[in-house]
Amino acid sequence: MSNPVFEAVRTVLAVREYQDKPIPEDVLGRIVEAGHLSASAGNAQPWHFVVVTDRAGLRELGGLVAHGPYVAGAAAALVVAYEKANALGISDVSRAIQSMILVGWGEGVASNWTGFGRMDGVRNMVGLPDMYEVLAVVPFGYPRRKIGLGKKKRKPLAEVASRERYGTPFKL
Repeated sequence: MSNPVFEAVRTVLAVREYQDKPIPEDVLGRIVEAGHLSASAGNAQPWHFVVVTDRAGLRELGGLVAHGPYVAGAAAALVVAYEKANALGISDVSRAIQSMILVGWGEGVASNWTGFGRMDGVRNMVGLPDMYEVLAVVPFGYPRRKIGLGKKKRKPLAEVASRERYGTPFKL
């Protein structure tokens, strides 16, 4: 039985090189809506997403994210922020980011999580109020080169999952 959600999880890869090709608005809309529809603790939805598609804005973001200069070459980037006062905000926006990455992948649009908090320069650039902390900037675009879907280096499942108690390997 084929499961498209499992296939997206199985094959999604982090991509850092993108074609110079815009993402259609309906596709970009589904990506953002996936974040919006993600579950959050107590349905608080303590997030705000800023969609950047302007080429100059993307270049500026690429200069502000220490480990993500390739944001500059993406077709779009989502600045993902959470309300600092919400104790579960990091967890909630992390779920939203993964939903957006998987929906993008299902549309043929690749991405990669960049940054992890402490991005006041990004927050200021996009005009987010001080009540928000930027957790990540997620670039999106069509992969520049052919990628090997699902070719991942992972530890054996039995090393990272147990059945009933730690040490009893989980096996498929």
